[in-house]
Amino acid sequence: MMQKPDDTRPRSPAAGPVSAPGGWPVVGHAPALLTRRLEFLSSLAAVGEVVRIRLGPVPAYVVTHPALVRRLLVPGDQHYDRGLLMEKSSTWFGDSLLTSYGESHRRQRRALRSAFTGEHLAAHVRRVRDETQKVVGSWTPGRAFALDEHMNDLALTSVARSLFSTGLTTEKLASIRHHMPVLFRGVLARTAMPNGWDRLPTPGNLRFRTSMRAMDALVNDVITARRAEHPDPEAPGDVLTSLLAVRDDNGAALSVRAVRDQVMTLLVAGSETTGAVLTWALYEIFRHPPIEDAVRRELDEVLGNRDLTLERLSSLTYLEKVISETVRRYPVPFIMRRTLRPVRLGEVDLPAHAEIVFSPYILHHDRRWFPQPRQFDPDRWSPDRSDPPAKDAYIPFGAGVHVCIGRRMALAAIATSLAVICSTQRLEPAADRPIREVATGTVHPDRMPMIPRPVSPTGVGRATR
Repeated sequence: MMQKPDDTRPRSPAAGPVSAPGGWPVVGHAPALLTRRLEFLSSLAAVGEVVRIRLGPVPAYVVTHPALVRRLLVPGDQHYDRGLLMEKSSTWFGDSLLTSYGESHRRQRRALRSAFTGEHLAAHVRRVRDETQKVVGSWTPGRAFALDEHMNDLALTSVARSLFSTGLTTEKLASIRHHMPVLFRGVLARTAMPNGWDRLPTPGNLRFRTSMRAMDALVNDVITARRAEHPDPEAPGDVLTSLLAVRDDNGAALSVRAVRDQVMTLLVAGSETTGAVLTWALYEIFRHPPIEDAVRRELDEVLGNRDLTLERLSSLTYLEKVISETVRRYPVPFIMRRTLRPVRLGEVDLPAHAEIVFSPYILHHDRRWFPQPRQFDPDRWSPDRSDPPAKDAYIPFGAGVHVCIGRRMALAAIATSLAVICSTQRLEPAADRPIREVATGTVHPDRMPMIPRPVSPTGVGRATR
């Protein structure tokens, strides 16, 4: 049996971690992570279960085996904090749910839990439904459009609407759409590059600072206006309401800065992955006619002429399998942790303060756990399969105490948008070319031009127009 990381009994000498080939002087493996992230990460499973790389001068250890990743994530913050990525992110996103750990994280999670359940979740489905209808209504039959850009905008708009049910003007929404992608790319670049690089006056750094100032001003304005307009914290049913209603042990409300930190984090975490998953799901549905037929048939049978609601989404079981396969095939490339004390992972001893990387992409594309990993097969999630996927190897939303608090909201939003789009549209590639996977904080296509072709609506199309 594999030894637990916190085992204090005498242990046999551990083998040192193997080192990944190809490191550069000074910057280490940062160029590989920035320019060919998926190829580099995928190669590490064949190197070892714990592989040493360098992020600039900082050593990091990539864990490639699902059993060891499970030990890393469960129980989680007893032995690890959030690591270099979140430490650097906290400079811009503050002490938020995404960057915190330990008691601070547990306290914030308890305070925010209600914002992702019940009426908030049902309201989010309605907002996503309405926003998706607007997007579909903007498509001209037979005229190519950039699917990836439209889905990214849809995801960000939907999250923004659920964060701010009031006070979100057209100008503010346009500003969010412009600045948030800049911030997302900038944080990722700062993680891989050496300390001090972010202070250089490079074009990318200047754009990042400009976008951060703009978003700070926008979010602070919305928070201040909401407090002035709605002294009753029970007024509008959005996430900002929940944040403004939070009280500490002394009965004090969160500061504007604390609310701002959570809002900025939720805008990034709630939109970037959702937009990418939507794009890939539509790509896979419409390039596999049997999958498209099955999705449309289920929409018609389950929904008929009834309205699309949160409750009815749970009956779309085939669509759920399509989404499960999409987040398996196109997951987050990597996540980080840092040891709080010496630990053992497998046969490798790691010192305190060691940076650890684990990759859902590595696990989800390892043929030991997922046969034919690059094949898109929703039926691998059928409950009657004789070879079900390995549970520990499937971590699209993380695991343990830091499992994504908004996973239900994200999955409901994805299912809602897919239902609305697939009910009335068939999307065809606008260019005869392979779609290349590009990894930033998510796996997204290099570009995805598509041509919409209206089709006979299913029940959901009739019910939600």
